[in-house]
Amino acid sequence: MKIHIVGGFLGSGKTTLIIRIANHYISSGKKVTVLVNEIGEIGVDNERISSEGLNSVMLEGGCICCSLTGSLQSTVRNIDSEFHPDILLIEPTGLALPHKVQSMVRGLTVDEETIDIIGVCDAVRFRTLRKNKEDFLRAQLSHSDILLVTKADIADPDKIRETSLWLRDLCPGKPVYTVSGETGDGLPEVFSELVRPS
Repeated sequence: MKIHIVGGFLGSGKTTLIIRIANHYISSGKKVTVLVNEIGEIGVDNERISSEGLNSVMLEGGCICCSLTGSLQSTVRNIDSEFHPDILLIEPTGLALPHKVQSMVRGLTVDEETIDIIGVCDAVRFRTLRKNKEDFLRAQLSHSDILLVTKADIADPDKIRETSLWLRDLCPGKPVYTVSGETGDGLPEVFSELVRPS
């Protein structure tokens, strides 16, 4: 089971991207399950993913990297034994640190190299987020294996460039792609990266 942890700040476009990624894998014959962590009582992201016909499991009641470690590990084991997916997409809450989630699921799969982090950064709101929450953004995205600059369909080119340069500086050597979850622009290159052997 290959695991992609899709992390990024609230409203960065994670759910839309997860739907695109899941459908890409399904179209190539893979079995996919999505694990969504939601703090609120109403699972908006989970409902949206389920409405797309995707196999979705919700983990609620707190943040998986703060208070739900045991629940996360148990849920991943149950998903593996019940659904036997080829691909598990994990969407932590927008306030989670994906590398902490990664460390919690290590040991639950045969090969640790099959667990990667897809870091998502919103180009439209980047300047505001950097001004107000740069330390958190750095902590959240600095362990990413692949970085996606989102909302390319509506972001100003200067903001896209600025976001991309910041991410390249934050994660030297890691691939940075400019994408739109809404239109699908830039995603074929991402899909190629995801299936590339480690």
